[in-house]
This record gives sequence, structure tokens and C-alpha cells, in this order.
Amino acid sequence: MNKSDTSAIASEGAAPVTWVVLQGTLEEGVLPDPKLVPQCYHDRDPYGEYVYFAASDDSAITQTEAGKRISVLDYRCLAEVRVTFEADLVEQGLSDIAWCAEDHAEQGEAFLCEIWPSWQEVRLVDVAESMFPPGQDFVMARSVLSVEDAQAAWIEVTRIEADQPSEMALTFCRVDSDRLLEIKVVLKDDQVQIDMIAEMWRRLVARYGALPYTTLSGAERIEPDQDEEFDMIGEVSGEA
Repeated sequence: MNKSDTSAIASEGAAPVTWVVLQGTLEEGVLPDPKLVPQCYHDRDPYGEYVYFAASDDSAITQTEAGKRISVLDYRCLAEVRVTFEADLVEQGLSDIAWCAEDHAEQGEAFLCEIWPSWQEVRLVDVAESMFPPGQDFVMARSVLSVEDAQAAWIEVTRIEADQPSEMALTFCRVDSDRLLEIKVVLKDDQVQIDMIAEMWRRLVARYGALPYTTLSGAERIEPDQDEEFDMIGEVSGEA
């Protein structure tokens, strides 16, 4: 997508977002103890993660017998900071960083400097309609925001079905030895202005991007069913 593709994008009536933080904090100088997935979510299986921060819009908060939890099936937006020591997930993180390095070497910072600023001024639906062909299923756009040694950040916009809203994910990941740190904000309500989630993501990266290395143990890993496609946010792809 080139700069001219975004020049006509306009946004009207963007929907507001009210963040509800269930785990962690954005305050400087306060490092929360990590929680396990069942302590933050009520309909998401653990996959060996330790959650330092978890927040969603208020519509996704569910009261359970154990307290308030986030539903990964019902959210409009979700923000999470997590670490894992699962070898295959760490390897996937390294693969993502390598892809970002290759793409940045080829494309430079054209997206970051010329396109990304204009995206933040409009709704997700405006961006999706400007670049995805009408009526086409399974389309995705991915662009690098930054890359350094052992860490990278990127943005993805996807649409599984043509008659369904698109989704956007902002991701920062860093690999320290055998640990993968991942900071992700996901937007599923395409009427929301992109800057409303981008600001949360920037604050999380500033707060947790240099998270000190600590060895953790005890997280459970439940493999998804064979007929389900597990994605890296912890839901079943296409359903959450």
C-alpha cells in the first residue's frame, strides 16, 4: 500500500473504548507479579504463558465465581503483556524478528513514516476498505514498525471473511535467552479509531518493553484440538 492509497481515507463516528485493567498497571516503578491465564481469562486455555498485564473493553468483562475475568470470545479490544519459556514459541518469536529484519531491509521506513501516521487518524474499517478488495476472503497486510537485535514490532490487519469486520493487531516481541516477551493489542471493532488502541500499545511498550528477565515456572500448556487453529493471542482463529 503506497501513500496515495491513504489520502482519501476519512473517518466519521468512531466508536469510543473504555479500557478495564484486570491485571498489571501502567504506572512507572511498579512491577506486578505475573498471573496465570486462568486468573485473567475465563474462556481461554493456557499455553505456557505468564501474564503481566491484561485489559479489555468493558463489554468483555465477565463476573465468575473466582472474580472478574476477560472473555476472549466477546472483546472489542484486548491488551496483553506476557512472557513464555516454551521453546517453540520462543523460536516463533525469533522467526518473527527475522522476518521483520528482512522486510525492513527491503522496504525501509516508508510505512512507518508515510502511512502509519495517517492510519491512526481513522477507523479500522476505513483502512480495511481502502486496501482489501470487496468480497475477498482471507486477506492480510503486515508491516514492520521497528526492528533491532532480538526485538521487533509490527502491525497486522486481517479479514477472514469478506462479510465480517477486519481485525488489527499491534505486536512487540523480544527474546532474551530462553524467554519470549510479547506485548500485543488487538482491535476487533472496526468502528474504533486506530489511535485509541495504538496509544495503549505505545504505553505498554514503554512500560514493559525492557521487562527484567525472571525465571518462572508452573504455567500449564493445553494443546488445542486438532480441528482447531490456535493463534498466538490464545484464542481459536476465526472465532475470537
